[in-house]
Amino acid sequence: MTDSEPFRLDGRVALVTGAGSERGIGREIARAYVGAGARVALVDIDGDGARRNAAGLGEPAIGLRMDVTDPESVAGAVAEVRRRLGPVEILVCNAGITRSTALQDLSLREFDQVMSINVRGAFICMQAVLPDMRARGRGRLIWLSSIAGKQGGGIFGSAHYACSKAALIGLCQAAARELGPDGITSNAIAPGMIDTDIFQAAGATPERKAEVGERVRTSVPVRRVGVTADVAAAALFLASEEAGYVTGEVMDVNGGAYFD
Repeated sequence: MTDSEPFRLDGRVALVTGAGSERGIGREIARAYVGAGARVALVDIDGDGARRNAAGLGEPAIGLRMDVTDPESVAGAVAEVRRRLGPVEILVCNAGITRSTALQDLSLREFDQVMSINVRGAFICMQAVLPDMRARGRGRLIWLSSIAGKQGGGIFGSAHYACSKAALIGLCQAAARELGPDGITSNAIAPGMIDTDIFQAAGATPERKAEVGERVRTSVPVRRVGVTADVAAAALFLASEEAGYVTGEVMDVNGGAYFD
């Protein structure tokens, strides 16, 4: 804790993966971090989208193309961030995909693709930034899991997505135990239904999307679908000095749809 304005990130360097979407969680987290004084790298396999979003945030932000499944691409991007902004002190593993396929129709290829991006990609990114975090004796790892990782998913037939998000929780908590002595905290955020482009990626029909949206609005205690700013607020707290004694946690941001 400090006596200064709370939740400031002045002088910190953050890397946010999956930050190329115009209506995505990654872009909103990057916006919150820049607003709190951080220098932020927005990275995405869609390099044009990452650069566009970074340009909208001004000088403290840069946008880069990065494929989280390719160790060389990740290493190159992290080196570029180090050169232009400084060593990464905050990593937000937000890059991910989802698909709508029933279990009986789910191919091994599709299962492996989701796991490769959502889990293996996050692991690669973590390993790439750990040397700098350890050298500085501080760091923040923030993993974007999902309510699906705690409940099993199933809204659109997304067993592989749920599996990947549950795996991220395990990776997050293992990192919390192992890296805590190095001054590195590791926490996950498990959003519920958030109004992003994720429905389009999931491949759900418009009728199914409307049905799920209505179900959320009538059954979730706060009676609304979440917005990206809800998740960004949680990510800002977990990156801040105020969260220095919080590690291994999974923060539910779901309006009360699930809690334990």
